[in-house]
Amino acid sequence: SVTITVLHEGSSEPQKIPLVREIIHVATVLGDHLLPDGHWNFMLDKEKKIALIRISSFSRNTTKELKDALEQVKKEDVKGLILDLRFNPGGLLSSAVEISDLFVESGKIVSTKGRNTEERTWEARKPGTYSEFPMVVLVNRYSASASEIVSACLQDHNRAVVIGERTWGKGSV
Repeated sequence: SVTITVLHEGSSEPQKIPLVREIIHVATVLGDHLLPDGHWNFMLDKEKKIALIRISSFSRNTTKELKDALEQVKKEDVKGLILDLRFNPGGLLSSAVEISDLFVESGKIVSTKGRNTEERTWEARKPGTYSEFPMVVLVNRYSASASEIVSACLQDHNRAVVIGERTWGKGSV
């Protein structure tokens, strides 16, 4: 714990305030709206069974959070998924690879190649793949880095239709 001393405007006596440091977990996988119990509702359209999952950034816990959300919508018999990557600045390459692997059964996810480094390639594996429903990925000009990796991978494998602005490849979508 840490104690800070604060002198408020208009007061002559400083006030000591004890603070306890804690690790705060910020969710990176969000739904359509919060339920009264504090959990996300991922079903955008309950009748048509269309789910909306938004990823705000790619962090260490994003893959687990996304798997939990996918299991939830799977129980609700999801028929289609909107993966919203708009305003996602990116994050960990490992998270982008893991998330791409959740939706693609086989083939190249991404590769890296540098001037002074060997080429490295990440391949998709079938176990644990959510391939039973169609997908749309939403992007905009603020979708960067890991968002571009996931969007491009899902588009290249014909796993999802990408809608919005993008900066890779030819032109805009």
